[in-house]
Amino acid sequence: MRVRDHFRAHGRKNVSLPASLRDEHRSFEEEARIKNLGLGGACIELFPGSTAESQLLRLDAHVLLEVTAPSLWDPLVLHGRVAWARRSAPDRPARLGLRFEHQEQGNLFALFQLLGAHAYET
Repeated sequence: MRVRDHFRAHGRKNVSLPASLRDEHRSFEEEARIKNLGLGGACIELFPGSTAESQLLRLDAHVLLEVTAPSLWDPLVLHGRVAWARRSAPDRPARLGLRFEHQEQGNLFALFQLLGAHAYET
């Protein structure tokens, strides 16, 4: 897909939230940082030395994103697929874009509230 053919249905907010990524089989779990977040997806930055980078950077791979935020009682678990990926380099960490596949209304509402709460924190 060419860049100009792409658009987002939902806006994103720049954030810096801790998270963890794992695959649906729970064969790996990696700590990460959310760089931007919206109702439709997120940009995730992997920490240097990520051991699961090759597994996480496969396009269309199904992953679970567990978001930790001060405004949440429990971590928020979101289902998604890898939409794009950028491998790490010596001067930059790996990044990947997720598109969410909302399976529970409660999680979608919790994400909506998190985004609203973050608007007041910044």
